[in-house]
Amino acid sequence: MSLQKVEFVEDSTDIIRQCPGTKHHICCGYQTIDLIEGCVLSCSYCILKAYLKNDAIKVSCDPAAITGELDRRIDDSSGHILRFGTGELSDSLALDRRLKLNAFLVDYFGKKKKAILELKSKWADFRHLIPHLNPYTVISFSVSPQRFIDSEEKRTSPIRKRLKAARLAQEKGCFVGLHFDPVVIYDGFEKDYYYLIEDIRRILDPEKIIWISLGLLRFPAALHGQLIENKRKRLLTGEFIRGEDGKYRYIKPERIRIYKMLFKQLKDIDQRLFIYLCMERADIWKEVFGIAIKDNQGLIQLFDKRIRNLYGGML
Repeated sequence: MSLQKVEFVEDSTDIIRQCPGTKHHICCGYQTIDLIEGCVLSCSYCILKAYLKNDAIKVSCDPAAITGELDRRIDDSSGHILRFGTGELSDSLALDRRLKLNAFLVDYFGKKKKAILELKSKWADFRHLIPHLNPYTVISFSVSPQRFIDSEEKRTSPIRKRLKAARLAQEKGCFVGLHFDPVVIYDGFEKDYYYLIEDIRRILDPEKIIWISLGLLRFPAALHGQLIENKRKRLLTGEFIRGEDGKYRYIKPERIRIYKMLFKQLKDIDQRLFIYLCMERADIWKEVFGIAIKDNQGLIQLFDKRIRNLYGGML
């Protein structure tokens, strides 16, 4: 992974933002710390391809300014446990061994002890962060079947390495997160996901999985054109509809069917697993989980309860 296109930007304003979410869909209240804009990995479906103007990697990191803003947000959080992550506009770990941007954040959250930092990645190497790790950092990995990774997630770590890295994080005292996102319909995907979940059962300790997200493939119109132009046929299998937010999604009955399938298989590992949907409407939540989540606040309260149950008096 070349660093030739990395651009260091002095302006560190507006690095911390509320996740923009999606209109008419339930959002978990995540907050992003955008240390890096752009990604050196090469996922064919990456939504950044539709938003960023070029391939340059922009780095903006002023630790004093960032921790000062974090203090303000966390101290004003009105009883909620805030969750922050550096993986919105880039991959949290892909360049971190070289740029060393996350260490000061891991240290900060370990001392603050009032909020959670999530490092979300498809790159299975966080060993440089081990001396800094503490329970307030969640190491998370996007997970997909290896056949899909080979086809659509170029330059990323194989799934076996991601799961082994997640196990190492658990052994070092961290909770881990798993993100089944995007789940893509293709010939034989049900069997591939069955074996993926069996690998998770075999490798990971379910009691140290803090959350699991499920999200089926969705993309803006601008990316739809690129997928057609680049002949990404695997990504365009299935029937799509353009939703209220302008993004293309699989039709509702298919989304419900697949979410139910994955939810059941994951719950067979451990009924206590905390599983949520990423960017879905309230009616999908009701159909899949049988619970009424009316708005963002309802999901945020579920996260608060989950974190308090796991951390006890530590938060």
